[in-house]
Amino acid sequence: MITTTLATNKTAFRTYIENLKVKNKRIFSPDEVEYMADNDGFEAVELKQEDETDEEFLTLFSTWLHERPQQAGHTDYYILFYLRTDEQLTPAQFEYMERNVAECFETNHGWLYELNDRLRFRLRIRLICSHKKSFRRLVRKDWRKCMDIENN
Repeated sequence: MITTTLATNKTAFRTYIENLKVKNKRIFSPDEVEYMADNDGFEAVELKQEDETDEEFLTLFSTWLHERPQQAGHTDYYILFYLRTDEQLTPAQFEYMERNVAECFETNHGWLYELNDRLRFRLRIRLICSHKKSFRRLVRKDWRKCMDIENN
């Protein structure tokens, strides 16, 4: 498994999440980007399958998550799972992710995106974490800064 850091500063993190696309459509809306980028810490990492089987790759991902330092506070995390064309996680693979990956984030919120729009031979996982000092129960929005999602 090859591990690569995708963003090293706040500006690069914002640019990275703004430019994530599937079939030329943004994955995250401007509101989601604003929420994720307004953080106390961030992490954007890609893990790429080498010669492992799919199950070994999931196990390595889970082990890697368990070994990395845990963040205090609240973390919203996004797992972009790049699968082979028209492939989906099996129920057993999803259950494994739910059981072994989600426990690394305790009571935090996570989203799993299964992306299978391109021809791929190896699996890839992009983990995006947005760390907050505490859970924000209400997020204030300024309507003057809202953007038209259709035009972006």
